[in-house]
Amino acid sequence: MYKETDTSAFKKRKITRSDGSVNWVVIRPEFRRLLADLAGGVIDGVISYDLDRLAHQPRDLEDLIDIVEHTQRPVVGATGGRMNLINDNDRHMARMMCIMALKSSEDTARRVARMHLATAQDGGIQGRIAYGWIRKGPEKGQLLKGEAKVVADIFKACLTGETAYAIAIQLNQHGVTPPAAKQWSSTMVNKMLRNPRYAGLVSYSGKHRVDAATAWDGWSRVLFDDGRPLAGTWKAIVSPKTWSRVQFELQLRRQKRGLAPGTHRPAIAVKYELSGILRCGHCERGLVGHKANGGQEPLLPLPALCSRRLRLSVQPEPPTGTAPTAHPAPSAPQSAPAKPTQSSK
Repeated sequence: MYKETDTSAFKKRKITRSDGSVNWVVIRPEFRRLLADLAGGVIDGVISYDLDRLAHQPRDLEDLIDIVEHTQRPVVGATGGRMNLINDNDRHMARMMCIMALKSSEDTARRVARMHLATAQDGGIQGRIAYGWIRKGPEKGQLLKGEAKVVADIFKACLTGETAYAIAIQLNQHGVTPPAAKQWSSTMVNKMLRNPRYAGLVSYSGKHRVDAATAWDGWSRVLFDDGRPLAGTWKAIVSPKTWSRVQFELQLRRQKRGLAPGTHRPAIAVKYELSGILRCGHCERGLVGHKANGGQEPLLPLPALCSRRLRLSVQPEPPTGTAPTAHPAPSAPQSAPAKPTQSSK
């Protein structure tokens, strides 16, 4: 049985092939495994609830039809007329049904996107309730005092010069529970600092935006009306002025690192020895190289940094059953040998 209940059939991803060509395709690992098993003879046929649920995209259907024509193994839908892709007429009918189902899905997506835009223009909350507000129950959307204080402290710490990494370390040391993870991270803190909802401003990143929203620019997510940012219907945790100062501080830090506004982080030009090979002995994650000796030379793995920001000292261990080699202590300087004296007869 092949299940893809948690896989979106319409969210395409950018795939770069070995020859340099780029395609936008839907990643369906279970469907590709089904095609491989059908072509290799692992299974003798396929039965699905409906063929339009089996192949959501015309390209998926054509890949399936190519294998059916070559192997002559049946692919049958339990509903929708019980079509079998071995038959010519059923294949043509399946192609038309797939196209109609795709059009229906696109129409639904357009209506949902328009509804999200209308909700944002009315000042409503879209998506999940962020950290700092009650996320479930009859009081959903109201301030949660404990979490709201944590959010306010994060913004204050940023304005005093603390980095997102330092803030995450302090939160973990004080045992503060993160939103949806085991521990706080710099990425999590950065997302909170750039979220305009904490200032009571409407955030909208949907398809109706003229300019796409970016993760490193909080203002790109704010929805404007006649040049003014729209205010939401929820209670803010920080003032818009404080949030705006934080955005200016974050952009200033990016400029100090050589990142111009609207640009990504530059690619790492330095290649570290054993990168992608060494792993942490505690959490099994990859070790990240960093510059040592005052930033003169990039060294890895001594010392190295775990992706969980655990500083490790990676040193080779002596072989099992052998004692470590002891270095002899330096001996005291010896005096020059005395010259032999000639005995008198």
